[in-house]
Amino acid sequence: MKILLGLIVLFLLFGLTFLYLKLKHPQTIWLGITFLGSLFHLGLILVVVLVQRNLSTPLVVLAMLFLIPMLFMPTLMVATFLMNGIRLIRHEGFSFKNSLSLILGMGLIVYLVFWPAVVDVTENNILNAIYQFISFSTVYLSFILIFYTVSNLLNLIHFKKEDIDYFIVLGAHLDGDKVTPLLAGRINRALDIQKAQNKGKLVFSGGQGADELVPEGEAMAQYALDQGTNSKFVLKEVESVSTYENIKFSKEVIDRDWAAAKEPNIAIVTNNYHLIRGLMHARNLGINAIGYGSKSKFYYSLNAFLREFVAYLQMTYKVHSTFIGLAGLFIFGLYILAYLLV
Repeated sequence: MKILLGLIVLFLLFGLTFLYLKLKHPQTIWLGITFLGSLFHLGLILVVVLVQRNLSTPLVVLAMLFLIPMLFMPTLMVATFLMNGIRLIRHEGFSFKNSLSLILGMGLIVYLVFWPAVVDVTENNILNAIYQFISFSTVYLSFILIFYTVSNLLNLIHFKKEDIDYFIVLGAHLDGDKVTPLLAGRINRALDIQKAQNKGKLVFSGGQGADELVPEGEAMAQYALDQGTNSKFVLKEVESVSTYENIKFSKEVIDRDWAAAKEPNIAIVTNNYHLIRGLMHARNLGINAIGYGSKSKFYYSLNAFLREFVAYLQMTYKVHSTFIGLAGLFIFGLYILAYLLV
């Protein structure tokens, strides 16, 4: 009974924290952590109840529903990353940024199959320590990726409808002076929401790259005008060269335009895979924005999402490198101690 009560308390703790974050501050990886924590403890509560009531059949079914996906998950992940990487390179051409999913798939094969088959790490303390450190790092980063992914998905879902005063539409690479289909998807998503609520201004944000004929903000604004958008709803930001600057400079445009005493409601519009990092930048700038995402092809989105995750790790490298570094010191320290005691 005490175990069940403890699990219920933990479920409520995670659940209430998730609801608070979702309603007030969803722009954090803790949104995914608390959501999955709630589901995990809810599952444990169900297991304990089934065990206490000696309901073996539902317990077996529940165990199979959990274990079967876990058994096939590594194979499914490797196959997905490899096939997606090959397809992306065929469609978009070979480059390092287009090869991330392929590299990750090949790395998983080396880690899961090749290394254990070739090297018997149990007979070599140094290799054993290295393998254990890599294993810990892989598991840790895998969990961070899961939390990051779930947080991104949850930010695409809105519990309540809000009237948005400004839509910051993040720029992307142009084809000369024309928006690409990917960028058009972002603009169309913002236009659809703005037209549905029949209010709110659109801030098209992006500077001019070396191979672009005009600033991204200019091309995006022209695209919106060509779609019939009233010019009074269109604002431009044409100096930014990164997502962080997109949001920072767009907020400066908004501050110059906004006349009311209260803070405006702001939404960031970008592709689905890009959303959570944009919202994190906004939060770091003191902007409590919500986000809307546009769809893109899966083979492109998966690789692009991996790039976004790498960029997130760069944003938060101090936390993750410190944690992994301390774990590494602990693992290697144990093997050194074992070696000295033998």
